[in-house]
Amino acid sequence: MASQVREPSGQPNFKRPRAERLADKNRDKRADRPGNSDDHLALIRKLPCCLQGCSIMPSGTAHHIKATGLRGGAMRSPDRYAIPLCWDHHINGVERQGSKNELSWLSNRGVEALDLAAALWGATGDLPKMVLIVMQHKQAGY
Repeated sequence: MASQVREPSGQPNFKRPRAERLADKNRDKRADRPGNSDDHLALIRKLPCCLQGCSIMPSGTAHHIKATGLRGGAMRSPDRYAIPLCWDHHINGVERQGSKNELSWLSNRGVEALDLAAALWGATGDLPKMVLIVMQHKQAGY
Protein backbone atom coordinates (compact mmCIF):
# COMPACT_ATOMS: atom_id res chain seq x y z
CA MET A 1 0.00 0.00 0.00
CA ALA A 2 2.75 2.41 0.76
CA SER A 3 3.99 2.00 -2.79
CA GLN A 4 0.72 3.46 -4.13
CA VAL A 5 1.23 6.86 -2.45
CA ARG A 6 2.54 9.35 -4.98
CA GLU A 7 5.77 11.13 -4.33
CA PRO A 8 5.74 14.93 -4.54
CA SER A 9 6.85 16.01 -8.00
CA GLY A 10 9.09 18.79 -6.76
CA GLN A 11 7.17 21.30 -8.87
CA PRO A 12 5.28 23.97 -6.95
CA ASN A 13 1.55 24.33 -7.49
CA PHE A 14 1.01 27.86 -8.85
CA LYS A 15 -2.74 27.52 -9.30
CA ARG A 16 -4.58 29.76 -6.87
CA PRO A 17 -7.32 28.28 -4.69
CA ARG A 18 -10.79 28.20 -6.27
CA ALA A 19 -12.21 30.71 -3.79
CA GLU A 20 -9.55 33.27 -4.76
CA ARG A 21 -10.12 32.72 -8.48
CA LEU A 22 -13.90 33.18 -8.10
CA ALA A 23 -13.47 36.29 -5.96
CA ASP A 24 -11.22 37.82 -8.61
CA LYS A 25 -13.64 36.90 -11.39
CA ASN A 26 -16.60 38.47 -9.59
CA ARG A 27 -14.69 41.58 -8.50
CA ASP A 28 -16.04 44.89 -9.77
CA LYS A 29 -13.43 45.81 -12.38
CA ARG A 30 -15.26 49.10 -13.01
CA ALA A 31 -13.96 50.42 -9.70
CA ASP A 32 -10.36 49.87 -10.85
CA ARG A 33 -10.63 52.32 -13.76
CA PRO A 34 -9.50 55.88 -13.05
CA GLY A 35 -12.31 58.41 -13.18
CA ASN A 36 -15.00 56.11 -11.78
CA SER A 37 -16.85 56.91 -8.58
CA ASP A 38 -20.16 55.58 -7.33
CA ASP A 39 -20.48 58.63 -5.07
CA HIS A 40 -20.09 60.97 -8.07
CA LEU A 41 -22.79 59.09 -10.00
CA ALA A 42 -25.15 59.30 -7.04
CA LEU A 43 -24.68 63.08 -6.97
CA ILE A 44 -25.15 63.39 -10.76
CA ARG A 45 -28.51 61.63 -10.41
CA LYS A 46 -29.60 64.24 -7.85
CA LEU A 47 -28.93 67.17 -10.21
CA PRO A 48 -31.49 68.78 -12.52
CA CYS A 49 -31.60 67.80 -16.18
CA CYS A 50 -28.96 69.88 -17.98
CA LEU A 51 -31.02 70.63 -21.11
CA GLN A 52 -32.52 74.10 -21.40
CA GLY A 53 -36.24 74.23 -20.86
CA CYS A 54 -36.33 71.00 -18.86
CA SER A 55 -37.25 71.52 -15.22
CA ILE A 56 -37.10 67.92 -14.04
CA MET A 57 -35.32 67.79 -10.69
CA PRO A 58 -33.68 65.46 -9.86
CA SER A 59 -32.73 64.13 -13.27
CA GLY A 60 -32.54 60.58 -12.02
CA THR A 61 -30.12 59.40 -14.72
CA ALA A 62 -26.48 59.97 -15.53
CA HIS A 63 -25.55 59.94 -19.21
CA HIS A 64 -21.99 58.80 -19.90
CA ILE A 65 -20.66 60.69 -22.90
CA LYS A 66 -19.64 58.20 -25.55
CA ALA A 67 -17.41 60.49 -27.61
CA THR A 68 -14.49 60.36 -25.19
CA GLY A 69 -12.47 57.58 -26.79
CA LEU A 70 -12.23 55.90 -23.38
CA ARG A 71 -14.85 53.23 -23.78
CA GLY A 72 -14.88 49.81 -25.34
CA GLY A 73 -14.73 46.19 -24.37
CA ALA A 74 -18.25 46.38 -22.96
CA MET A 75 -17.21 49.30 -20.75
CA ARG A 76 -18.89 52.69 -20.80
CA SER A 77 -16.94 55.92 -20.48
CA PRO A 78 -15.62 56.72 -16.99
CA ASP A 79 -17.94 58.46 -14.54
CA ARG A 80 -16.00 61.71 -14.87
CA TYR A 81 -17.73 62.05 -18.28
CA ALA A 82 -21.26 61.78 -16.87
CA ILE A 83 -23.85 64.55 -17.20
CA PRO A 84 -27.36 64.72 -15.69
CA LEU A 85 -30.25 64.07 -18.05
CA CYS A 86 -33.88 63.27 -17.32
CA TRP A 87 -35.12 59.88 -18.45
CA ASP A 88 -36.89 61.20 -21.54
CA HIS A 89 -33.91 63.19 -22.84
CA HIS A 90 -31.57 60.33 -22.00
CA ILE A 91 -33.46 57.46 -23.64
CA ASN A 92 -35.56 59.17 -26.31
CA GLY A 93 -33.03 61.90 -27.06
CA VAL A 94 -29.30 61.46 -26.86
CA GLU A 95 -29.24 57.64 -26.79
CA ARG A 96 -31.01 57.53 -30.16
CA GLN A 97 -28.32 59.71 -31.74
CA GLY A 98 -25.41 57.31 -31.42
CA SER A 99 -21.85 58.19 -30.49
CA LYS A 100 -21.08 60.10 -33.71
CA ASN A 101 -23.95 62.59 -33.34
CA GLU A 102 -24.11 62.75 -29.57
CA LEU A 103 -22.05 65.90 -28.97
CA SER A 104 -23.66 67.86 -31.80
CA TRP A 105 -27.16 66.84 -30.59
CA LEU A 106 -26.34 68.12 -27.10
CA SER A 107 -24.62 71.25 -28.44
CA ASN A 108 -27.70 72.11 -30.55
CA ARG A 109 -29.68 72.06 -27.30
CA GLY A 110 -27.28 74.36 -25.45
CA VAL A 111 -25.12 71.80 -23.67
CA GLU A 112 -21.35 71.69 -24.03
CA ALA A 113 -21.20 68.20 -22.61
CA LEU A 114 -17.45 67.76 -22.15
CA ASP A 115 -17.10 71.14 -20.41
CA LEU A 116 -20.06 70.42 -18.15
CA ALA A 117 -18.76 66.96 -17.27
CA ALA A 118 -15.31 68.37 -16.43
CA ALA A 119 -16.81 71.08 -14.21
CA LEU A 120 -19.02 68.56 -12.39
CA TRP A 121 -16.09 66.17 -11.86
CA GLY A 122 -14.06 69.04 -10.40
CA ALA A 123 -16.82 69.85 -7.91
CA THR A 124 -17.75 66.28 -7.00
CA GLY A 125 -18.72 65.84 -3.38
CA ASP A 126 -20.29 69.32 -3.14
CA LEU A 127 -23.93 68.95 -4.25
CA PRO A 128 -24.89 72.66 -3.93
CA LYS A 129 -21.90 73.66 -6.04
CA MET A 130 -22.76 71.00 -8.63
CA VAL A 131 -26.36 72.26 -8.83
CA LEU A 132 -25.04 75.79 -9.35
CA ILE A 133 -22.75 74.56 -12.16
CA VAL A 134 -25.67 72.91 -13.97
CA MET A 135 -27.90 75.97 -13.54
CA GLN A 136 -25.19 78.34 -14.81
CA HIS A 137 -24.55 76.04 -17.75
CA LYS A 138 -28.27 76.03 -18.62
CA GLN A 139 -28.44 79.83 -18.42
CA ALA A 140 -25.31 80.33 -20.56
CA GLY A 141 -26.93 78.40 -23.37
CA TYR A 142 -23.66 78.09 -25.26
